[in-house]
Amino acid sequence: ADLSHVVKDNVMDQITMAKRSDSKTDIPVNAIVVPAFERKVDPPCADIESCRSYLQKDSKFLPLLFHDIKECTEEKDCIVFQGDMNWEGHHTTQSKKWLEKHWYEDKSEENGGEKIRTIRQIKCFDSLRYEPYIVIPWCPSSNSSRPKPLTPYYDERFYGYGKNKIQHISHLRFRGIPFSVLPQSFVVHHPHPESSVKKVWNNHKKNSLHGNMDQLYRDYISDLTEKYSYIDNAVPQCGD
Repeated sequence: ADLSHVVKDNVMDQITMAKRSDSKTDIPVNAIVVPAFERKVDPPCADIESCRSYLQKDSKFLPLLFHDIKECTEEKDCIVFQGDMNWEGHHTTQSKKWLEKHWYEDKSEENGGEKIRTIRQIKCFDSLRYEPYIVIPWCPSSNSSRPKPLTPYYDERFYGYGKNKIQHISHLRFRGIPFSVLPQSFVVHHPHPESSVKKVWNNHKKNSLHGNMDQLYRDYISDLTEKYSYIDNAVPQCGD
């Protein structure tokens, strides 16, 4: 998780609703993508105190509800998280479609005369660099015959600024776990100064962290391809 992100518009209520099998919004056990946005400031704040001052002076600085984030993006005060510097990171979420309330699959199913809508599933990944924020079950149920985690751990070989979240998302995808996009609720990134570890990441000349993690990720994808070659329902890459 990223502590600079704030959850908005009853996220937990929406997640609970999405996971309830007896609700009108039916969803299988999967990874629920929470759309991510960021609040822009110009010029960027230089230190943590100046960043905090925005919210201290204006309680509405960060969008709270769906109509707030929609208005904020229309006024270009908010954008998809890192959409101006890393389009691959969240493009697969299709946030523009989400902002137009395209939250459900086109078809609905009948259950005892009641229509059940399924929240929109991600049909393919635009990039292997997709790194959404997700909610996914980890603990097995109390009566499970397999008292093991339902989802894999993060790979601890990935450290520092980059590739750890991408690595985890790729692992879930290769294992055949489906991804759906949460309706209405979202997270929004509060601006903050560049962290010391990101400065290390961006300094290619003096530090090898970026290059090392990039190479490790390429090797990791090759390992996943071989390990899960028997999985035939993994979310494909778009265009495959």
